[in-house]
Order: sequence, then C-alpha cells, then structure tokens
Amino acid sequence: MGFNKKFIKKEELIRRFRLEGYQGVINYIGNSDTLFGLDEEIKNILDFAYCDMCPTKKNMEINKIIYGTEDM
Repeated sequence: MGFNKKFIKKEELIRRFRLEGYQGVINYIGNSDTLFGLDEEIKNILDFAYCDMCPTKKNMEINKIIYGTEDM
C-alpha cells in the first residue's frame, strides 16, 4: 500500500470534462489520496463533480465554471 498523490492539470481536467462530462473529472482524479496544483476554479469543479445532485445539473454547473455559461 502506498500514498497515492496526483498533480492536477487544469487543461487535462477540462479536456476530460469535454469528453465525458462530470464522470470524466471523477475518472481523472481516480483514487488519489492527495491532490496538488488546485486553484479555486479546479476546487469548484471538483466540488460539483462529487456533490449529490443529478448528473445534468452537475454538468451545467461545471460548464458555468469553465465557460461562464451553461450553453455548451
């Protein structure tokens, strides 16, 4: 067993979201114990990806963070 660390790249996080929606964000994070490289935007994206709301609403909220609108 080890301590699983992951450096989060914003470009890759956004690319995964574009391809797979919020589930792509969750898959990118994986089973990491510690995340590095987080800024406020990434923290907000992760908050919505892991929150308890319907998948469509999650995607709409993350779209707002990334693009400034939900129409993408």
